[in-house]
Amino acid sequence: MSHTTPTVVVDSGASVIEGAEMNANELADKLEQGHWEGGTREQAATMLRQQQEKLTKYELRHVAQRDRIAILEMQHKQQQAEIEALKAELRLIDELVRGKK
Repeated sequence: MSHTTPTVVVDSGASVIEGAEMNANELADKLEQGHWEGGTREQAATMLRQQQEKLTKYELRHVAQRDRIAILEMQHKQQQAEIEALKAELRLIDELVRGKK
């Protein structure tokens, strides 16, 4: 009887062992219940590390997006202030032009 070692790869956000997709929570549940026979502890550790790597990437992307939003909000406030200053200037010019007539 030949035994092949299952391989661990990442596919569409989930780790895959023997063709069955499993996320970190599902793996944790199976390990907790003692029902996981899909591979070795090393493979389980690899799956969890892959999930953590993806999570870290998403967290970094979220921080970058949050920073970008803060920059855009600041630029928006500056532009609104410029618009209000231009409106005030236009009102003064309009008053001067009307006063000369």
